[in-house]
Amino acid sequence: MNGYLEPSRRWIPVLVNLTFAIALLLPGKAMAFFELNAYYTSESLATTSTTTNNRMIIEGSIGFKVDKKGSYLVGWNYGMFSTTDTSTDTTTYTSTQMGPRFIYIIDKDQNWSIGAGYYLVTTGAYKAGSGTEEKWKGTALKLDFGYNHQVSDSFFAGLRLNYSSATYTEQLIGETTYATVSYSKTMMYPSIYTIYMF
Repeated sequence: MNGYLEPSRRWIPVLVNLTFAIALLLPGKAMAFFELNAYYTSESLATTSTTTNNRMIIEGSIGFKVDKKGSYLVGWNYGMFSTTDTSTDTTTYTSTQMGPRFIYIIDKDQNWSIGAGYYLVTTGAYKAGSGTEEKWKGTALKLDFGYNHQVSDSFFAGLRLNYSSATYTEQLIGETTYATVSYSKTMMYPSIYTIYMF
């Protein structure tokens, strides 16, 4: 168990420090930002049986503006993903994803932005019905495009269209059954987000 999950955790401080070191070395005044991105949906279908589906995604990142205009931002992201599908049985999937994130604000009015992240530390848990929970490890890619509404000089709120693709290469069932796998989880979803620059 320790050999499966712990090595990626030991890399977290190194990766965080490397991300912020790059931000500080880039030219321009390094002003900080904090970003929060969230999505939730719940639906139910009732026929001769009832099917329910729940989706929840929460992502937060912190980092720096790395140019004078504040068009380029670089930081570190942490995301939590959860899906639950219930019919006769319940299938659950959860994932935590961490890694560097980059944002480019396209126009001078700061209304539009695109973002990308490569989440080097990605773990997942999957359970189908009464089966044994599986633990997965891999990486994830995140892309997004959004509209920013300026609430104040330093605070923006808006909407995003997000694409997330997680690829898992390692699986652990129980405490001892380890295998290499080729699993993936792809999601496209809208979200509400806020960003505060200071």
